[in-house]
Amino acid sequence: MKYIQSIVTILIIFLFLSGCARNLSATKQSQKQFYTVMGKTYWPLKEVRNGFCQHGIASWYGPGFNGKKTASNEIYDMHGLTAAHNVLPLNTLVKITNLNNQKDVVVRINDRGPFVGDRIVDLSLAAARQLDIVRNGTAPVRLAVIGSTNSPRVPRRQISDTGTARLAAPNPFYVAGTKSLLAFVKD
Repeated sequence: MKYIQSIVTILIIFLFLSGCARNLSATKQSQKQFYTVMGKTYWPLKEVRNGFCQHGIASWYGPGFNGKKTASNEIYDMHGLTAAHNVLPLNTLVKITNLNNQKDVVVRINDRGPFVGDRIVDLSLAAARQLDIVRNGTAPVRLAVIGSTNSPRVPRRQISDTGTARLAAPNPFYVAGTKSLLAFVKD
């Protein structure tokens, strides 16, 4: 009897995971480009669909990095509305919402990181100010992909001069991640 229960449990887990795998097709991993930081290897996504969401901890980085080169080969400006993410494609536009106060900001991913603990995004000082997380240094956030600056489907007018946007990802469903919650939106 235990043998049959074990097989049924394995089959249920397999069916659940295979269902998730279809939903994970919302992203594509690069086959060639990866990088390793502090013994951990990261495989940046080649592309990601609008509506990809992630919940976790945001932090910010500023004066110590200001003026240095980013992963996108541009000079980091802590007063710009940018952020670092481990695997999202560079030049991806994301809406970050502080879950403590519901303030949000739209930033462009132009760097790699964070590489500390379970943080999912490192924000520029300007973005951290808009989310009101400078004093605490970190905050729980929701990250939602809204497009790419390389994509003609993302009108520039979606980003205001202050970087805020009122864009909502449509009806996500959730897939458990290792230390954060990921959500993918069906087309």
